[in-house]
Amino acid sequence: MNFGGRIRPLFSLENFLAYDFCGKSSCGGVAADSLLIAVRSGVADSSEIFRVDRSDAVDILHLEKGKRFFSYEEFKASRGLLAQYAERSDPHPLTREFVRLNSALDLYDSLKSPAFWSRISIPYSLLSPKTLFRVQAEDWYLTLNLPFAIWLLACATFVCALLSFAFRRKFLYALATWGALIVAVFSLLLLVWRGFVESQIPLVSLYELLFVLVLGLSIAAFVFGKKKFSRGLFTAIAGGVLAILLFVRASLSSGDTFSPVSILLDSPFWLSLHVFSIAAGFCVLLLSSVLAHVLLVMRARGRILLESSRHLLYICLRLGLLLSCLGVLLGGFWANVAWGRFWGFDPKENGALMVILWVVLVLHLKAGNLVSEKSLEILSALLSVVIAFCLLGVNLLGVGLHSYGFSAGLFSGFAAFVLLDLTLVAVLHFLIFRRAKDF
Repeated sequence: MNFGGRIRPLFSLENFLAYDFCGKSSCGGVAADSLLIAVRSGVADSSEIFRVDRSDAVDILHLEKGKRFFSYEEFKASRGLLAQYAERSDPHPLTREFVRLNSALDLYDSLKSPAFWSRISIPYSLLSPKTLFRVQAEDWYLTLNLPFAIWLLACATFVCALLSFAFRRKFLYALATWGALIVAVFSLLLLVWRGFVESQIPLVSLYELLFVLVLGLSIAAFVFGKKKFSRGLFTAIAGGVLAILLFVRASLSSGDTFSPVSILLDSPFWLSLHVFSIAAGFCVLLLSSVLAHVLLVMRARGRILLESSRHLLYICLRLGLLLSCLGVLLGGFWANVAWGRFWGFDPKENGALMVILWVVLVLHLKAGNLVSEKSLEILSALLSVVIAFCLLGVNLLGVGLHSYGFSAGLFSGFAAFVLLDLTLVAVLHFLIFRRAKDF
């Protein structure tokens, strides 16, 4: 198939269609690999394969209330009205929803046309050996489902880490540490594989950026695990890796469609330097946030905190700040080359600046002895929420040159993480306060 700017296997197109229609790998009970047959035969006309994210869009289009998924036939009476709303040029979220729905329905109509298939289908015999190998590589990648294998390994690693932490069994701890290494190796394989398929460094999407974080945190977990630095820290890092992968599975299922990067972001040299530096910085800062959570748990349990643990926390904060600043500066140079300005107060730029300012605040308070160690640990723990807002929350605005990674489940996944983390930090603060009051 010739779509998305290059030659791709049919399987990739089917995944793309499933996500475009309903945001999942299965639409209305129709799996992605049988969706095309169902559409062309008319079977899918009565299946609820179109997702509508906004209740006000349901009301305006006179669809059945209380539903989120609708069939092609249910849109017949409102197609004209939908097309009128989709012609608007304002950036309102409701308008974007109408544009998305209208495009999805137009694509559905195109799939029924034999002329459409004659334009995009290409016989294998016409492909060069290099292109054919890339097409096969993408097909193998989608068939193997390496992200799912990584998720299973991360689940097993976290369970082994929890059991080891609870029962102090050395063989479980050894399994967990080697499991973290396997997760890191598989994540690296995934990124290399995607880079080969896309013929560029795999750092052009939110999906790939999150797997870079998984890679970095898994390596950190293995290193700390082998040094037996702390079972609690290892378990917390393994939990963080699993949380990222759960978010990817729940909210960013579109990652395997190999969507081409926006032309505004397509500058391989600067993009790779900028994203790698930012990813490395955020990875180290997330590690410091995880360590801060562990220190708070130890305080809540009345454990004595080692000075080496606090020292490691501030080393991670300083290193993460250095890498993040480097990433922002490289991004500025890139923006100057690509867009003619170093800084434009784009929402994503502001989000990265907010992360840097948060870390600077923590280190400044530490250097001046202005707050207690417990307060510094709380601020460091909340750094994960600030980073999540930069990487995910800003995308919910749907504006700016860096607008990418939006999906139907992004808000729910982001909101769930923020709510859970804030609740955890608040509970730990309460337990620490109550323990201090008792003594």
